[in-house]
Amino acid sequence: MIKELRIKNFAIIENLAVNFETGLNVLTGETGAGKSIIIDALNLLLGGRADTDSIRSGESMAFVEALFEVTDPITLALIKDSGIEMEDNELLIKRQISNAGKNRCLLNDSTVMVSTLAKIGDRLVDLHGQHDHQTLLHPEVHVDLVDLYGKTKAVREEFLQSFSDYQAQKKTLLSMNLDEQERLQKEEFLSFQLSEIDNAGLSEEEETDIKAESSKLKHAEKIRASLQQSQSLLSDENGSIIENLGKVLKELESVVTIDPDLEDTFERSRSAFYELEEVVESLRGYDRSLEFNPNRLEEIEDRLAEINGLKRKYGNTIPEILVRRNQMAEELEQLNCNEENRQALEAELKQKEQVIAKLAIKLAEKRESSSQKLTRSIEKELKELSMNNVQFGVRFDYPPDADGFILFRKETLKPSPTGLGTLEFLFSPNPGEELRPLAKIASGGELSRVMLALKSILNDQDTVPVMIFDEVDTGIGGGIAEKVGVKLQKVAKTKQVFCITHLPQIAGMGSSHFRIEKEIKGKRTRSGIRQLEHEERVEELARMSSGETISNASLEHAREMLRPVR
Repeated sequence: MIKELRIKNFAIIENLAVNFETGLNVLTGETGAGKSIIIDALNLLLGGRADTDSIRSGESMAFVEALFEVTDPITLALIKDSGIEMEDNELLIKRQISNAGKNRCLLNDSTVMVSTLAKIGDRLVDLHGQHDHQTLLHPEVHVDLVDLYGKTKAVREEFLQSFSDYQAQKKTLLSMNLDEQERLQKEEFLSFQLSEIDNAGLSEEEETDIKAESSKLKHAEKIRASLQQSQSLLSDENGSIIENLGKVLKELESVVTIDPDLEDTFERSRSAFYELEEVVESLRGYDRSLEFNPNRLEEIEDRLAEINGLKRKYGNTIPEILVRRNQMAEELEQLNCNEENRQALEAELKQKEQVIAKLAIKLAEKRESSSQKLTRSIEKELKELSMNNVQFGVRFDYPPDADGFILFRKETLKPSPTGLGTLEFLFSPNPGEELRPLAKIASGGELSRVMLALKSILNDQDTVPVMIFDEVDTGIGGGIAEKVGVKLQKVAKTKQVFCITHLPQIAGMGSSHFRIEKEIKGKRTRSGIRQLEHEERVEELARMSSGETISNASLEHAREMLRPVR
């Protein structure tokens, strides 16, 4: 239930705070006082779209918050799964709208996405707005109401899951049923590509190695010249490095016995002499092995050209080419196994068709059975709302489909995501008139009463704890209004109900009565709300009955209207 509502700087509401109670809470007030603004604020709290136009003129931010008491286990689990901490089963919802675009959505001070709030809000409040009865004009809504009444939503969800899986697999099968010639052509092309890559015998290291070898062969003469010059400088010329280093060793050897401190220098010089001799020998060996081989260079250039050609076709690098090669191999294997897989998938789909057919028939039969009971219940409720001669019905339409796989009453049908065929509510308001589609024949007042009858009937099945009726009295008069109020009281025995009304007969049925008032201070308009005491309620009902001039008779009549709920 909603325990408390606070609104600040929202439309013409400057600062509003109100506590609500269980039972039937009625809200009244003159046209334009701000009743619809409170509904808009509640809609925002339930995940509605944030609009900066709702911010009070001259302010930069608007705030709406409400404290809910949550007892439904499924709703509590949903809140917990959303990462929201709860204490004493209380949930504080806050929405902030900012002209700067810094909108915030908080649940118990934890920031959440608006989509999360909307999902939770759907389980907290059923908001029936001024035009929501018009949803009855859409036949696709009718099946949802029948499933809710007949408690067939679980079967419907099981059917929908199976049907969705079936459709996905059916799509896969259609993609597998390629034209045989097209499949063979693709196989041949993939085989050619694989052979081209495999015959090349690529490896990730080869390209680096042969590029290095190519560079060596192209610059063989320059390398040889450098090697020979290095050898000459080290050992071949008079006064070479090794010759001079040998002289250094002789000089040091003659004095090292005299000065032992030179021992380390002498040993390092001797090591350098031997190291340089090994360098010279290495240079000579490399020089002897070095040769310019034009044929080998041509082989390498051809190989690099082959690799570059494969790169242009299959990838920028050899690793990419090899990855593409494996992908093509998998694709070729899939094509080779296409027929086998296709047959296996066809067999699996046949089994799924049997499961879907069984669920679809079960769902259709349950809907037909529950629709008969729903029809009787609605007619009973409508008679209590002074629609004594009304007839209500549900028409089922099962179009045949020669390509369908479900046999129902000797007709082959094709399923849809909601089951077999369609259904639509029928209505006849007067004796002797045939049942016709509700959407085509019912007036606004009749639609309002049909919706109220449905809400009353579905009260036990619907786990949403709060119901809001905004002007459910559309198109009805005083005599019927009292009966509408009785229905609202009935619903309010198990739910917290809010009703915005212009009719005193309905307002008098409330267990709590709130008046929404508008005042002008200075040049600013403000809207507020306050709970009425008994005598204030009497005056409000009298005003609603007779206008601004309140007579003793209208006051006494108002007291009469309040007696049933005192």
